[in-house]
Amino acid sequence: MVTWRTGILAAGFAVLVAATMWALDRHARREFTAHLRDRAAAGLALAATGGTPYQWRFRSDEDVVAGHPFGATHFDFTDDGLSLSDSTEAVEVGLPRSRALDLLHFPLFHIVIDSPAGAELRLMIRESLTSPTLTSAQLAVAAGARRELSVDLGELDWSSSDGPAVRPPARIAMLRLRFDPAPKGPLLIREVGLGRPSSYLRLDLSRPIRIVDGGEAIAGDLVARRLPEDAQAQLAIIAAAAATQSASAPPLFVLPQHTRVEQQMAVRNRVRTALPDAIVLPEAAFEPTLAQAREFAATGIPKPKASTQWQLDALLAIVFLVARLRPPRQARLRALVEIVLVLAVPAWMIFGGNAGASLTTPQTVMVAMAVLYAISLSIPRTWSWIGTSGAWWLAAGVVGLALLLGLALHQADAAPAGVSGMRHVARYLLWALLQQYLVCAVCTERWRTVTGDALAAVYLAALGFALLHTPNPTLMLATFIGGLCWCSIWLRYRALLPLALSHAISALLLSSLLPADILHSAEVSARFFQ
Repeated sequence: MVTWRTGILAAGFAVLVAATMWALDRHARREFTAHLRDRAAAGLALAATGGTPYQWRFRSDEDVVAGHPFGATHFDFTDDGLSLSDSTEAVEVGLPRSRALDLLHFPLFHIVIDSPAGAELRLMIRESLTSPTLTSAQLAVAAGARRELSVDLGELDWSSSDGPAVRPPARIAMLRLRFDPAPKGPLLIREVGLGRPSSYLRLDLSRPIRIVDGGEAIAGDLVARRLPEDAQAQLAIIAAAAATQSASAPPLFVLPQHTRVEQQMAVRNRVRTALPDAIVLPEAAFEPTLAQAREFAATGIPKPKASTQWQLDALLAIVFLVARLRPPRQARLRALVEIVLVLAVPAWMIFGGNAGASLTTPQTVMVAMAVLYAISLSIPRTWSWIGTSGAWWLAAGVVGLALLLGLALHQADAAPAGVSGMRHVARYLLWALLQQYLVCAVCTERWRTVTGDALAAVYLAALGFALLHTPNPTLMLATFIGGLCWCSIWLRYRALLPLALSHAISALLLSSLLPADILHSAEVSARFFQ
């Protein structure tokens, strides 16, 4: 009877695991569709109003390349822009971008500067990051406040680093401002932008957009090309669209969504490479995208909300302090509160799209408080660092599974995400140690208290671990399965180091073996979509 019940329980748990994996994949697909919808709706709205996605306002170090202007002795990021002063040499300001800039559709350069003594600048561009630098003729900005300068990049004289005059390329991968000679006195760069040509005709969103198959002839209607699933056919259609595009309208494409998210992203990236300013509409949300675009065109594209992170930091500090000094007396409620507080910060950053390329100072403080709170939950410590040989053997078994999976799916002609060097390996070892501590020593232990059942605790901890890798579908599946293994080993041995090493080695193996159409990157939150 016990064996029969055990078999039923095992079968039920297997079904639950399979259903969860399916649900995680659907969750990733919905997230990617929502991302495509929002980006396409914003692009269509800008095309309908004549706006531009290329604007830089220099409010923080994330608004310039490398986080600082080059050559500036003193600089500051303010609500009004980038302030420069006391420079003794030429100053260069790199403008960040997520992909190439298309000068066919956005050839007009615009800058607003405050400078009591006036300023002289040149523009520096590269067609690719390895191409020679092209430098424009000198541009003069008159002295005074809020002085504006607008020029057509195609009409400027350009010279290469070798000296001869050249024409600017159709698209550029780098754009810098070079103030040479050095600014005399203080200078405030308020904003920089790229605008559409005077010949541009605004997109009429009141007209229906007709979907045509990629190779179908296009008449005068407003159309979007549906891309086929075959990669070679996609490239041919994209190349044909690139050869016939004009500055008067952005090219529109419809992305098929019957494949995995990583494969869909590969198609989107092929379009971006050839046509940086093409608008890619999700097939699964075509009409909702158009409806959202019309709303954006009428009311404006929503702007990011003003930062309240310091207020959140202050509130969280109080909550962490109260929860640590006066926790609930009831054991299950206390365990549940501790799980929620430990996961609150990473969940806010990941699900809210607040995890940027680097942490802001308030975010760093927030993360530090959450980590300190989590570490304090192990005082006194009830687990071991090294454990017994059984923990190490089982942890090694997870590494073996990762290796077999990586070898089975490896493609010799496909470049994987890879490992960037020993510094990356060392950082990831520490990151894996922290993750295993949070997932196992904190969450699994407390889910065991909340549910009173080891199997439920393992499942809930692994599910939370997977969801914190939203919206990366492969990482969510990998961390869910890995989490089931590591959390099970934890409840048996309570040893942290073998699990952290197992996690790190397994992740590095998969990053080094899985092709990009299976593991696009190891990023999470909005960074995954870049």
